[in-house]
Amino acid sequence: MPKKQMASEPLIDPNATIRDCQLGRYTEIGARTEMSETRFGDYSYIVHDASAIYADIGKFCSIAAFVRINPGNHATWRASQHHFT
Repeated sequence: MPKKQMASEPLIDPNATIRDCQLGRYTEIGARTEMSETRFGDYSYIVHDASAIYADIGKFCSIAAFVRINPGNHATWRASQHHFT
């Protein structure tokens, strides 16, 4: 199996979904990751099964599997997202 190597062009897994995003140099998007309207800085990576929407992610960021950035369905009518409400 050939070893994958980072390049200045973003490395996007074929099973990832990318919509209207700006990807920096030397970035990597993992399998089954979904990104929409997100800026992703140089040298950052997001591994498998994660999602980011309407985000500005800086340089040198490492995002773990199953992370959700700006997920929908928050109860915005409450005073807080915390369980005490």
